[in-house]
Amino acid sequence: MRPEVLAGIERELRQQAESEGIVHFVVGVAVFRSGKLLVVRRVADGSSNAGMWELPGGGVESGESFADCVARELYEETGLRAVRITDVLGGFDYATRTKSRVRKYSFVVEAQAGEIQVDPAEHDRYQWIDADTVDNLPMADDMRAAVFALVTTHPAR
Repeated sequence: MRPEVLAGIERELRQQAESEGIVHFVVGVAVFRSGKLLVVRRVADGSSNAGMWELPGGGVESGESFADCVARELYEETGLRAVRITDVLGGFDYATRTKSRVRKYSFVVEAQAGEIQVDPAEHDRYQWIDADTVDNLPMADDMRAAVFALVTTHPAR
């Protein structure tokens, strides 16, 4: 996706969210290899998502574009470098301990080949999954829906 197209999509997504009172954003990063989707497991640290599988990703920092956040989070959490964003998927809202409403958007990314190196402070495992694997992994309901849609319908699978 061309950078100017992505910037236009981001403007629209931010304007729509802000019109609904949402100003905090998180990105999820979907990477496929050989038809399988990369997911990572949260460390067992006592948090509500401990031991749960998810897409790599994280919070958009103040002044950071969604595209820059995608590249940063993918590298921080997996050691992979993003080559380009190929698709922007719908979002969903949720609450955290400190924010009443956060919107998460997922992005499909083409990444450079390389070995996965999870950040041990956040994740303890990774796995490449397909539609047959999704139900066997503990995930939050909204994450399971997003992951299931990716592994069953997305053209990159």
